[in-house]
Amino acid sequence: MTAIDTPDTTPSSTPTPAPGGAGRTTAGWSARTRRLVGTFSVLAVLLLAWQFLPQALGTPSYVVPVLSDVLVALTDPAALPRYLEAAGATMTEVGLGLAIGVGLGLALAITLAQLPTVYGIVFPYIVAIESIPKVAIAPLFVIWFGFGLSSKVVVVVLLAFFPVLVNTIHGLRAVDRDQVDLFRVNGATPMQVRLRLLVPSALPQIFSGLELAVAASMIGAIVAEFVGAQKGLGVMILQAQGRMETPAVFALLIILSALGIGLNVAVRVVRRLVVTWERA
Repeated sequence: MTAIDTPDTTPSSTPTPAPGGAGRTTAGWSARTRRLVGTFSVLAVLLLAWQFLPQALGTPSYVVPVLSDVLVALTDPAALPRYLEAAGATMTEVGLGLAIGVGLGLALAITLAQLPTVYGIVFPYIVAIESIPKVAIAPLFVIWFGFGLSSKVVVVVLLAFFPVLVNTIHGLRAVDRDQVDLFRVNGATPMQVRLRLLVPSALPQIFSGLELAVAASMIGAIVAEFVGAQKGLGVMILQAQGRMETPAVFALLIILSALGIGLNVAVRVVRRLVVTWERA
């Protein structure tokens, strides 16, 4: 008797990925991997071009040094202590200026957001002061506060203050008035309204302002050191430029870029930890 072949009705042993489950995670990791590969591929091309193009074009080393010369200057054991000391001085200026500028910006923004009349009177003056190039008034700060730490910190404070102030005000004023009224009807005090509703709702804008403030603070510290300082990465750049040590100038720029990227990454990490709903 011949056996009759019947279609195999046994369910497949391979599970179908649930929507939004492992399949989505794998796709997410693949996209992230592609971005990383693309980023490092572009970086590799740029570094290779930096190494070989100046030689191929016959560019003098004092104009654009090749990458290997810059790396030699960057890793020079004799220069390393001076790099560290200068970086410490510059980051002290940035840290103090950021702390003061961000604190003042947040405090004034929260106050003005609760006082619409005062906000309407004061805001045009804020815009006018913000429009003044801080580079242009940096020499005045050196005259007023001297060549020490204070003049540099004041420049950084001004550059950090305005992005935080403006972004925070916009975030606070965007909060739904019905939510504010609901808090008040339920007996919330003005301080509770600020701390439990207004500030949390404005956190995305606050962190956007903070990211801008970090970038502006690095620029402000270096510009202030260019104008007048005794130590710092900006001072070392001017000294290397005066000696026509272009590889050292590029090495210092790499250090500045690394410090700026580090600060930006730190702010983004804190943002992801605090503003958790942005990841949803």
